[in-house]
Amino acid sequence: MSGDTSNARLWANADVWIAPLGTALPADANTAFGAGWSLVGLLDGDDGFPETRDEDTNDKFAWGGDIVRSSRTHFKFTKKFSVLEDNPTTRSLIWPGSTPTAIVVPKPVPVLVAFETRDPEVGIVYRKITAGHAIVAVDGDVDQNETDLQKVTLAAVIYPDTSTTPATLFVQQTSLAVASLAIAPATKSLTAGQIGSLAATATLTDTTTRDVTLHPSTIWSTSAAAKATVRYGYVTGVAAGTATITATYMGVSGTCAVTVS
Repeated sequence: MSGDTSNARLWANADVWIAPLGTALPADANTAFGAGWSLVGLLDGDDGFPETRDEDTNDKFAWGGDIVRSSRTHFKFTKKFSVLEDNPTTRSLIWPGSTPTAIVVPKPVPVLVAFETRDPEVGIVYRKITAGHAIVAVDGDVDQNETDLQKVTLAAVIYPDTSTTPATLFVQQTSLAVASLAIAPATKSLTAGQIGSLAATATLTDTTTRDVTLHPSTIWSTSAAAKATVRYGYVTGVAAGTATITATYMGVSGTCAVTVS
């Protein structure tokens, strides 16, 4: 078998974001979603993001039976995802218009939807963001039982941006791979109970840099929680000793040596 394995993708992580119409899109795939965007939360990875294309095709035949032309109309594109959380964002999609005290007959409203998949092994982020809008509704039955996580499958019918020719379904954003990750400062001294801040900067393969300190995909960890802890780049000294603080972004890591006195 021949081919380029670097072009193969294993989407180990994924998210779906929802926003009202008119919300600003992130500048690129290395930029976090900003104000107005809400995360739907945990997803069923086995269900994934299946896509369905429907259209009416009408074939035209010449005398004698040979096909000479086909017309295609009524194109419809649907993308599904299954949510595992009950939170304000998922409730707004499952029961639009309802309140904490009353469930009303659902009437879906147009929203922006962003589908993000990530391959952390090679540091690739791939996004599809609705160019027009989407109507999201429950697809199939919802079951509640004592053995399985409650799961609700949602179907997003994608309405294209018809101001372009041809009409545009999605804005696509693909990240550059991360070449390195630097933590500043590289060393830090704290006293017990003192809090200090660190910054994580990613250098991409085109040599541009991104501050990823607070990026949702950045994972902060400590080698010795009894000596120092870390959360969102803020390090807290716990007891005298040393700890290595690590930040990992898209499969690339950087460290800071912390000494607590």
